Amino acid sequence: MIDFSPLKAKLLLEYPFFGTIASGMEMVLNDNIESFAVRDNTIEYREGYIEPLSSNERLFILCNGALHEALSHTLRRGNRSPWLWSMACDYAINALLIDNGFTPPAKITYDKRFGNLSAEEIYAELAMEFLDQEQNDRDSDDRRDGESADEKLSRAQRERRTREAMEKDDPLCEAFTRQFGIHSKSRIDWRSELRDCIGGHYISDYTLVPPSKKLLYEGIYLPGSSSRHLELAIAIDSSGSVDEVLLSCFIAEVESIMETFGSYTIDLLVCDDRIRSHTRFENGEHIEYVLNGGGGTDFRAVFELIESWMQRPKVLLYFTDLDGKFPLYEPPYEVLWIAPQLADVPFGRVVVLKDENG
Repeated sequence: MIDFSPLKAKLLLEYPFFGTIASGMEMVLNDNIESFAVRDNTIEYREGYIEPLSSNERLFILCNGALHEALSHTLRRGNRSPWLWSMACDYAINALLIDNGFTPPAKITYDKRFGNLSAEEIYAELAMEFLDQEQNDRDSDDRRDGESADEKLSRAQRERRTREAMEKDDPLCEAFTRQFGIHSKSRIDWRSELRDCIGGHYISDYTLVPPSKKLLYEGIYLPGSSSRHLELAIAIDSSGSVDEVLLSCFIAEVESIMETFGSYTIDLLVCDDRIRSHTRFENGEHIEYVLNGGGGTDFRAVFELIESWMQRPKVLLYFTDLDGKFPLYEPPYEVLWIAPQLADVPFGRVVVLKDENG
């Protein structure tokens, strides 16, 4: 076993942003891997790889692991290709570390053309290069439908350490948080959050009939991608408290996102204390809506209707002020509450929808 505690202490003194996060991560020996790998709150390493490295190169690995944690790369993967997503994250992180003077080990995943791009942007380029598909195609059915209690605790601890790290007096902290968009939840750009959520549910399969055309001319047969159909539901609270300006902006953004997908169905529900309308939109159709209602808000009506469907959506986007009656049980699909402000919800995630000046 290699003792990393002196290096963690060094990071705390010289680079407290990295040190605060890395100090809480467990170092685990794993001689079945080629070099090192970052899991949830853990850096696994092969002793034969680490031993010949200099102290500065080992510091680089700790910083790499700290940024993986801070950026929640594991949680952000969605249904992207696991190996390609890991590569994209390393390209993004390593380019930033190298640009800021950290010493990388030999044969690190690095390409200077990715220096100013996020992991999602890098993945889009790599996907077209390696997987012969567009940005939002996915190749894995192993997305987690929900977090266990241990996973929720681990995520909460990660977020707490990241907040603590951002408060440290570190000259590199501002550069890293600005480039990668690490902010408090209330300042996350709602468009990015929305795109990541919807994109994470668009899955592609791979098949050899027909094969990928990428290397076919060289006689190399690789699986080609075959996209699936995305089922998406949008519910609009018509109780009288909805900002129609923001709502129209939200609908326009959804339409823009769906233009990048090959096949989809959107069920649009308008509801206050009961369902006022239900309209289904297929590929390319313009989403139109009329806000009928004005009574109280009862979210249960929407969830009860969806429960009766033969084919349930992958995700429900609920536009509301969050002042209403919630269902007693969490549904078996992801729920995003699109709201003008943060509030406690019994399940799902809240995305704060703001105008250009907010």
